[in-house]
Amino acid sequence: MTASGKPASNTAMDELPKKIRDLENALRTARKAAALAAGLRGIIERANDAILVIQENAVPFANPSAAELFGCAAHELASRSFDQIVHPEELQLVMERSTECLNGDALAVGCTFKILDRGGESRWVEMRSEVFAWQDRPAILCFLKDVTSRRLVEENYRRIMNATSEGFVLLDRKQNITEVNPALAALTGFEPQELVGKRIDQLYDHGQVEFYSASRDHLSFETVFTARNGRPISMICNRNTLRDEAGEVSGYMVFLTDLTELKGTQEELRRAELRYHNMYRNAVQGMFQSRLSGELLRVNPAYARFLGYASVDEMLRLRAGASELYFDPAERQRMLKALKRKGFLANFEVTLRRKDGKPVWVLANYRLNRDEAGEPLIEGIMVDNTKQKRLEEALRREHRKLRKLSLLDNLTGLFNTRYLYQALDELISASRDSTIPFSLIFMDMDNFKSVVDTHGHLNGSQALREVARTIKSVLKKPSFGIAYGGDEFVLVLPGFDKAKAKAKAEAIRQKMRRTTYLREFGLAVRLQASFGLATFPEDASDRTGLLSLADKAMFRVKQTGKGVVGTAF
Repeated sequence: MTASGKPASNTAMDELPKKIRDLENALRTARKAAALAAGLRGIIERANDAILVIQENAVPFANPSAAELFGCAAHELASRSFDQIVHPEELQLVMERSTECLNGDALAVGCTFKILDRGGESRWVEMRSEVFAWQDRPAILCFLKDVTSRRLVEENYRRIMNATSEGFVLLDRKQNITEVNPALAALTGFEPQELVGKRIDQLYDHGQVEFYSASRDHLSFETVFTARNGRPISMICNRNTLRDEAGEVSGYMVFLTDLTELKGTQEELRRAELRYHNMYRNAVQGMFQSRLSGELLRVNPAYARFLGYASVDEMLRLRAGASELYFDPAERQRMLKALKRKGFLANFEVTLRRKDGKPVWVLANYRLNRDEAGEPLIEGIMVDNTKQKRLEEALRREHRKLRKLSLLDNLTGLFNTRYLYQALDELISASRDSTIPFSLIFMDMDNFKSVVDTHGHLNGSQALREVARTIKSVLKKPSFGIAYGGDEFVLVLPGFDKAKAKAKAEAIRQKMRRTTYLREFGLAVRLQASFGLATFPEDASDRTGLLSLADKAMFRVKQTGKGVVGTAF
């Protein structure tokens, strides 16, 4: 009661429960934020990509993958300045990109450059970076991916491409030019950047195209290109089709041979019979005359030389004559049939046999003629095309290596997620057409963090490599494994219904139980995983649904005991 006899105010007491509720809500929010921060840190710790924080040329944070990339512990990396871990040749570029990022000119800046590891060895990395606040001050968050293997293949590919004296262009699937080698630029007078983006058929006269051979993946034809100064250039074009892992056309390689010299030789033969013998003896191209039966009548020194014979006379003494020179006798029969029909064959590709038995790839020009008695004979000009053929094959090999590397995970050697999404779309389409099911399994390592905490990140990475070997040993093509990220894997099983897929997952689980990991490193580690299985089209009708159901099935296993195979429902 107050002095006046009125009851005291209860306002403060009324507001107390509300304040208590507000305090409880604030505590719950703080706990959620702490749990989220711990989760994010765990993701960063397990990430395959190297992650660094750069602040004022220092490295205040590096995840285990970054430490592994630079060959040192995280605290050692933090003791070095950023410009000490970047290769001196790349320092200016990286500093310029870092400044752009801090100035807000580009929110996410990407570039490829060289770094120096602890031993001073250089490696190529691909970096994406973003500006953010670290301890209330501006910093740069960097994501680094080791692309050394891919870079070396690219450099070897370009070294081969730039070393050839033949013209070379790389086309996309729409036949637009994407790359041009220096030899073609020098031949045509165009700068490479003037040609990139154009369709190749814009460069030659469509009215002067003569096709020589065509197959599913190869096309050979002669045409006239126009140089930058308007000069016509006769060329033979050999176009090879490039295909991706699914067999679909991904582009084309085109080799262009300048026929100007050869055309001049042919014209000289037609116009200057009086000088024929001297030119015949001294020409760099192989030349010959033979009967249709194969008997050699004349051979010039160049022809004998590139087929490995000591002299012209030695070649003329061959019992079977020209027939003995063909690697495949049926190829000579095809040539004779075409020559009898046309009378002249230009830039006809044949494979001849050297004296030592090795193959020689030749670009041949044949003409059917008659001698003084009216008997038919064959006259030919032969250009050794062996280097060109070997170069084409080397470029195809390097291109296949480069494509394969882009689809593989660096750590485990399994396919990466880029390949997963591409393959799933193709499997779904094929399954709809054939009604044959396929299954997908999510596989997540159980308690793997304790392995890393006990034995270190390098041994943790090695353990994941050995688990990948276990997966490969159980899966048979066309089944394959995917490194999905961190300690997660995805298994894709074409043609497997749910029962067969569950049995396959169980086989992997059992083999992991029987395997002792890190034995080669003096350790004895036992590992297990949880599995989640979904089948198309039984459980889902699209890629997203299939991945989601398999992931949920695995998550249920994680929540209810781990180490078993769960299925979608």
